[in-house]
Formats: sequence, structure tokens, C-alpha cells
Amino acid sequence: MLFAYANPKGGVGKSTLSVHSVVWLAEKGKRVALVDADVQSSSTHWLKDAAPDIPLFRLLTPDDVLEQLPKIQADHEHVIVDGPAGLSEVTRAILLLADTAFLPCGPSVLDLWAASGAINVLRQVQRIRKGPPTAVLVPNKLKTRQRLSKEFLETANSMDIPASPGIRDLQAYADSVGQGTVVWRMGPRTIDAALEIQQLFLELFKNVVSTETDDDRRVENG
Repeated sequence: MLFAYANPKGGVGKSTLSVHSVVWLAEKGKRVALVDADVQSSSTHWLKDAAPDIPLFRLLTPDDVLEQLPKIQADHEHVIVDGPAGLSEVTRAILLLADTAFLPCGPSVLDLWAASGAINVLRQVQRIRKGPPTAVLVPNKLKTRQRLSKEFLETANSMDIPASPGIRDLQAYADSVGQGTVVWRMGPRTIDAALEIQQLFLELFKNVVSTETDDDRRVENG
């Protein structure tokens, strides 16, 4: 399956989620690849340090996406795409091929409105394709102990897009890129982030990863 992280706004966590997703799926025994479609190439540099054995591809034009992404997908069980900032033709090309689009955004209604451009493009693609890609909002940078507001959830529901539990604004995520790794490999001090993001992935990828027991989900630290 092809999973794309897409949002025209930068700094919403696309690269963080993309790299952690592909490493997590690989550790689950899945044959996966990462496609970096962002000119900043953040996820490219990060993955080369975190998991150099995972196949990595750079696709920066709409033609590259439309011509090469189906071939990459055919060679792997699952492909994660780190989409570019901005509503470019590259984003549209990715959505034309994706099975599921994850839309990272801040935890407020204002952040959700800022993502409305991506949602509009998503709806256009769904009409063209008569269904896919499915879409899931992924709230990011939640403050500690903060839950999604009722207003946010009502607005998301009005857009007919489900919202996942999301992840908090934890220093561990910023530190993981600097250390070239993922949060569950960083020792006991990052266990909260490790448990949180792996629980998120159990929700986002529940159709491709079987449900595990609590013991199976235990994070190995140190």
C-alpha cells in the first residue's frame, strides 16, 4: 500500500512521521521503502542515519512521481511518501496514486483551516478517482496532557475526515532528528514519546499490521 504524508504547510511533522513510520514498519517485518518528495530532503538525510538498509528514493517532479512511484510500489509491500510543502503538482501527483493520505496538522481549528487547501485538493482527487485516497488527520504538537478540543473534532467531522489521537509537542522528536535515529532507540528518557508514537502507528496502520499484545508493544530501552 502507498501511504502519503501531505500538507502544504511546513513544520507540521511530515518528515518526523514519515521516517518513524517506515522504520517502525520495517521493524515489524514489512518490506517497505521511503520516497522523499520534498526538496529540503530532510527525511533522506535522517533515514540514511537511522536505517540505511531501508530503500530510499527521491522523486521531485510530477513526471517522476507518476512514472516511478508505481514501479517502486510494485517492488515493496508498503511505501511511505514524505510530501513537499506547498500545494504543488507533485502533491497532486502523489495523491493521485496514494491509497491513504495522512494530513499532519496543529491541534487547533486555525491549524485545521490552514490545511483546508490540502483538503480541497484531496477532495478533487477523490472525485477523479471515485474514492481513494482515504484521509486521516494526524494532530501534531499537542501540549502535554492536552486533548483535541471539541471544536477541532466538530470541524474535522464537518469536513468528513477522521482524526487520529495525534502526538504531543515533546523534545524527544526534535532530538531524534539531531541524533539520526527514532525515539524508541534513544533510551529510557524518551519512553513517553516512544510509546505514544508507536500507539499512533498501531492506529494508522491497523489494516497492515496485526494487533499486538501489551507485551509485544513494550519498548526496549537501554
